[in-house]
Amino acid sequence: MQPTIKSCSKTQQPVHLKPLHILQCHSKQNSSEDFSTQLWACAFQPPDATGAGGGDRLVATCGGDSLCVIDCETGMVMKKGGKASAQHCSILAAGGKRGLVKLIHPRNNVAYGEFRASRKALSVLRFNPNKGNFLFTGSYDNKITMWDIGGVDSQYNFKVVQLLMLEMSATPLHICFPPTSPSSYLLTASEDGLHCYDTQLGTNNTTKSRSKEMEITFPIYKKEDKDHDYHTIDGLSFLTDDIVASKNYLHGCIYLWSWSKTKTQRPDKKSRAVCAVVLAELQWTNTEIPYLALNTCPGQAYIVCGDDKGRLWTYHVTNLQKNSFQSGKPIQPTEVLEWPTPVRKGVGQVEGPSINSVAMDPELQFLVALSDKNMVIVWKRSLPECD
Repeated sequence: MQPTIKSCSKTQQPVHLKPLHILQCHSKQNSSEDFSTQLWACAFQPPDATGAGGGDRLVATCGGDSLCVIDCETGMVMKKGGKASAQHCSILAAGGKRGLVKLIHPRNNVAYGEFRASRKALSVLRFNPNKGNFLFTGSYDNKITMWDIGGVDSQYNFKVVQLLMLEMSATPLHICFPPTSPSSYLLTASEDGLHCYDTQLGTNNTTKSRSKEMEITFPIYKKEDKDHDYHTIDGLSFLTDDIVASKNYLHGCIYLWSWSKTKTQRPDKKSRAVCAVVLAELQWTNTEIPYLALNTCPGQAYIVCGDDKGRLWTYHVTNLQKNSFQSGKPIQPTEVLEWPTPVRKGVGQVEGPSINSVAMDPELQFLVALSDKNMVIVWKRSLPECD
């Protein structure tokens, strides 16, 4: 029997999304004429260990010099804070050009503290999904730092301790934790490739500096020449406990590869490199624009990747099984969601912008996309998924 990977067709309508709101909530001085502010990050609150807290219709977005919390159903901006960019959790950690991290209690709309994470600008922030007090910050001095930000009491007292420093060869773009071992390994994507680090702490938890455990390489590297460098990994997210979706700049496909099979290989002694065990490729667009959004909704087996024309390429991949992928041609998208083409008063239709970030709630009731033209697009699910 031939092993296969199934992708639900458009006729099955497994997930049907329609545009619900287009917002300009990050405008400078609240100007409706601002179509230049870049929007960079958005996230729903993830579920906690009990399963609570996820699936909320509130999404945090950041762009320009402000952070917004938006109700996806109504399109109302619930809160807006200045001079911050966000990362989601029960507590929001916000950072930017000055290298400072601000800690925010979103429900009470209180920025209760801050600390300096780097002398350089921050490029990425992520909380450990299993240990909410562990925060990782990536910065433009080519470092990732692991912090224990402690708990916060009713008086908003907190303590920050640096636990670990990871040395990189380029600025970190994405940080990802393997779902089965989030406290042992960390995957980080950069302009110099994809690297894995050991983040286990010793018994004394003293601050340490570490180099990469291994580098994960991809088949497209073999096609590099003086005009094509595919080492920039500008998209990275786990689809299941084992399957990773990642995107190489200038490569018109998205790789699906096995973390467990890749990790068990013996790295090259000199380069510490192992080749990703690729399971499948997803057909994407051809573009020279970097840093376009990629994200996954693991509970719904759903992958979304934006492009430079305002479109969202969606892949509803079902029946995922280890060792059961069919080799051959790239898998076509389930559906490409076209840019809603909003009309600007007195000017006409707004052309599709680059999509810099996308986020989905765990139940895939809402999909939020951020553009480089100061527009937040909220899509809502309207039909049930297929069997």
